[in-house]
Amino acid sequence: MIGLETHAQNIAHDTVTFVTKRKSITVPFHFIHNLMIIPVQINNSPPLNFILDTGVKNILITHLEYSDTLNLKHASEIEIKGLGTGDTLKAYYSKGNSLKMKGIEGQNQDVYVLKEDIFNLSSRMGMPVHGIIGYDIFKNFIVKINYSAQNITLYRPDAVLKPHKRGENYPLYLERDKAYIYARVRQHNGDTVRVKLVVDTGASHSLSLYLPSNNQLTLPPKVMEAYLGRGLSGDINGKIGRINSFSIGRHELQNLPASYPDEKSIQAAMNISDRNGNLGSDILKRFTVIFDYPHRQMTLIPNKRYKEPFHYNLAGFEVGTPIIGLKLYEVSHVVEGSPAHEVGLKLGDQILSINGQNCIEMSLQDVLGYLEKGPGKKLKIRLYRQKEIHQVTLTLQSRI
Repeated sequence: MIGLETHAQNIAHDTVTFVTKRKSITVPFHFIHNLMIIPVQINNSPPLNFILDTGVKNILITHLEYSDTLNLKHASEIEIKGLGTGDTLKAYYSKGNSLKMKGIEGQNQDVYVLKEDIFNLSSRMGMPVHGIIGYDIFKNFIVKINYSAQNITLYRPDAVLKPHKRGENYPLYLERDKAYIYARVRQHNGDTVRVKLVVDTGASHSLSLYLPSNNQLTLPPKVMEAYLGRGLSGDINGKIGRINSFSIGRHELQNLPASYPDEKSIQAAMNISDRNGNLGSDILKRFTVIFDYPHRQMTLIPNKRYKEPFHYNLAGFEVGTPIIGLKLYEVSHVVEGSPAHEVGLKLGDQILSINGQNCIEMSLQDVLGYLEKGPGKKLKIRLYRQKEIHQVTLTLQSRI
């Protein structure tokens, strides 16, 4: 989960438009941790990798190498705050910039550059990731996200798309440059609650619910403490538990995990919106999604993942790549009380192999796949710690 709330002023007449006569442009994306990564150029820079996130307004640069040159316009230092339990962050704010993607260009773009790389996106994603982009793309086009084919197609805002026989349209409500939908959640006690959710392609989980936003929302009887992600203002902690179902229109997805962030972690979001939570990519990826901001609607078309069960990390540890470009995987977080914690996994442990498969032969996505197998699966992990090789065996456990 990436938590971001920025409150900078808008500048007028920012535009992102086609620079081709074609009716549409298709751009492939990498899909890691349920997040989409696309190439974008800023001020004629070399292509940079951005997470495509409907939950953010402006372009946010989270990390640059010394070799990366942006030539930012009129940069000034500011403080920004977002989700999480920490303080404000220092960043550079620049206006009047340009962006380019395949077939499109934008002018007068606001860009924020963090002075500190607090997200560590490159390590988490296993490839260079320079920032996050969202509303600037979605507001100007009809955007079709094909999760199965791993590409997005941008259509002109006046395009008329042929209706899909399995597609269903829903009203999309745009408030403060964010897109909201209304849906229903059925809780463990049988109560069905109507919820207003931010549609958030930058959230890797299925669903996040804010308990303080509605006294009808209650924790499931069986929950676990969890690290839910990183926001601009620090770590986001909370609980995870399963709900009976999530429904939107005729679609009902059953027995899915929901995140319940601690109230302090979501204070920034609670202060500016009456939202009840957000809808993340673990649900969205089960559809082809068409975002039509110009006409205030969203279309969902079920894909081959639609009936897949909802899994999550049952091992209780996170993995990152400390050196981008090398298949070197280290433990980046261990959840207290989890199977990983019980067998003594420690921060910084280098994972050498899992169930006999050498990590040199695996992508980060392959490694993560082991952590999300079904309950009862055993993982024999060979690891390197302080110049010694250790072997541990843990059993994946569903604690909710």
